[in-house]
Amino acid sequence: MAKTTNSYKREQGLTIEQLNAIDLLVIGKVNQDVADKIGVNRVTVTKWRNYDIYFQAELNKRRKEVWGSSLDRLRTLLPKAIERLEQEVENENGWKIALELIKLIKIDSNQIINIGHDNADQLLTEQAEKRRTEELFTNTSDYFKEKLFKEYQNQLREEE
Repeated sequence: MAKTTNSYKREQGLTIEQLNAIDLLVIGKVNQDVADKIGVNRVTVTKWRNYDIYFQAELNKRRKEVWGSSLDRLRTLLPKAIERLEQEVENENGWKIALELIKLIKIDSNQIINIGHDNADQLLTEQAEKRRTEELFTNTSDYFKEKLFKEYQNQLREEE
């Protein structure tokens, strides 16, 4: 029988159940499958995913690792894929492939127009404004972080 959400307790770090849940979520399992496999209620897994910032951070970290290695593998195939496309474009119906490639990469006039500024002063102004905006909005006070953390903790403790 699955454990209830009330059995969730952690002083520091992630529990074994949470680490196992992350392993299953990373390979594409849904909340119910994960809950069944690790012996907790589906609501517990959902709460971990929605309100437990440590769980979310570890899940994101693991996803980045998986996606990173997958993207590396795809990048190694890219030269071969491009070479094959070049060969196919030369064939009798190559124009169809060329047309599909143009659609796929979505080249339009806006991309050509919006390449970027060609004036150094405009570039500098844009970068300065971007930095100023980042500084204004990245100074989140500890008070607001603590408040949000407490809200998440309360959500984790609520009854099913």
